[in-house]
Amino acid sequence: MEKQIVFLSQRQALSLPIKKIEKIIQWTEPIPIPETSQFVLGVIDYNETILPVIDLNQRLYAQETVRNNDLKIIVVQWKDECLGLVVDSIKGIVDFSVEQFEMMNNDVTFDKNYIDSFVRTKEGIVIQLNIDALFEGNIMLDKLLRSLEVESSETSSELSEDDE
Repeated sequence: MEKQIVFLSQRQALSLPIKKIEKIIQWTEPIPIPETSQFVLGVIDYNETILPVIDLNQRLYAQETVRNNDLKIIVVQWKDECLGLVVDSIKGIVDFSVEQFEMMNNDVTFDKNYIDSFVRTKEGIVIQLNIDALFEGNIMLDKLLRSLEVESSETSSELSEDDE
């Protein structure tokens, strides 16, 4: 059994291993960042840090999410950092049995390495994502995270100096 969080993006059920999830939070309008990837909506203040917010619909389906107050942000761990993934809704936490997982048949050409497997359920097929591979090689996102780390450490230093 493997606990997964199941959510909807473009009416498709997707899942991530629960061990990769830090928290689920309500939609907050991000502050836009110029010159980033189209799927980066911006940043929000989260637990005294800056959290990049990703439009998962835009990343996976090249379709912008219609913004509304029902959206959720799944805070996930990626490269020792946190990212916020905007999803349409949360279906719940599910224990999938090993028998439900199916890997792609080798005869099929399939180049989306961010899809770990397909999970058969009574409601249909759930696509299990590999969060580490989902943004792999995205130079813009790497640069954004590095710049946010630098800004965060500079702000902490300035605050420490102000206290003296």
